[in-house]
Amino acid sequence: MASRLDLVTRPKAHLATLLLLTALVAACGDDATPGDDSGPGRGASQAVEELIETGFAKYLGTQPPSRTEEDGEWTHYYFDPAEEGAICLVGDEFQVSVKDGPSDQVLFYLQGGGACWDYVTCHVVSTALRTANGPVPSGILEADDPRNPFADWDVVYVPYCDGSVFTGDAIVDYDGVQTYHHGLRNLSVAVDALTSNFPDPSRVVVAGSSAGGYGTYSGYGAVRVALPDTPILVFNDSGPGVQNFNASDDVQNRVANWNFTDLIPATCTRCSEQYSYLTGWALDRDPWLRTALYSYQQDGVISFFIDLDGPAYRDLMLDVTGDLEAEYPNRFERFFPLGTEHTVLLSGVFYEQTIRETSLLDWTRAFLDDPDSWADVIE
Repeated sequence: MASRLDLVTRPKAHLATLLLLTALVAACGDDATPGDDSGPGRGASQAVEELIETGFAKYLGTQPPSRTEEDGEWTHYYFDPAEEGAICLVGDEFQVSVKDGPSDQVLFYLQGGGACWDYVTCHVVSTALRTANGPVPSGILEADDPRNPFADWDVVYVPYCDGSVFTGDAIVDYDGVQTYHHGLRNLSVAVDALTSNFPDPSRVVVAGSSAGGYGTYSGYGAVRVALPDTPILVFNDSGPGVQNFNASDDVQNRVANWNFTDLIPATCTRCSEQYSYLTGWALDRDPWLRTALYSYQQDGVISFFIDLDGPAYRDLMLDVTGDLEAEYPNRFERFFPLGTEHTVLLSGVFYEQTIRETSLLDWTRAFLDDPDSWADVIE
């Protein structure tokens, strides 16, 4: 493993290195097959090239941590808010936490915690987390649970405090309150922590819950650019990417105040219909990629945030994700229980939930290691 001091002293030639890696990857033969974790590097080069053009390399390697702290098996990296780079919503210090496990596989986990896009949502009712915290050992972060398929993995824990689901790139004045929607910058220093600590993982799972689930779209992009020849899988927990475009004021405020649409590749022709179709864009360009989507069918939190009732949310989500599942079987599959609850990856429910005769735990194991037996599970 690279020394953790590498994260502090890394040269800012990181972007040039990424571009060189992309050129080298593109020069290799393309004999990988869809969903095959063992193929050579050429397979993802088209995704890498377009993601760099879109801006996912913009902040990689540009901000070292200002300090570190050791805390048992975790190392916490902190970033100086005075730099106005990686920073929380109202100027608090951002952090990233890293655990070195015995595996050569990495779990890159994005925390959830709401969203906000104007003065009322950010500063009156405060519908998003505003400060960063460290990991809590629960669900898939519980290393002592022998049932946990990620128990021995390396972990990069990325707290959420930007209000913009890890996609924002803007400083906004909301009625005199300077507000940092710096999701892309926060995500980028987390990816730097990943590549500095684990420069040659056998594969990475980008996972996230709620806002972190929505964040897996940009999380995939940044990790793919930083690790162009590493197999990447995505586990999206309750962040399906759907929007209610009838709630036009909210949608327009998110577009204007987060400044996130620059991260949508121009070649994603269906992204104007729903952001969920970014998954199809990536699956078309990255033959290693598989994406697991978990959601309660009438998730009360996400339906609230996009201003739909439960049945309307269910119908929208089933329709959009059904398109993806039909086009990419064994590469995009869903686990959708009935109910209005929200998220599962950091819950004990992850180990107990079953739909008919398929447990979520077994479904996750198939997603990781047996895609031929991995299937859609809709209650």
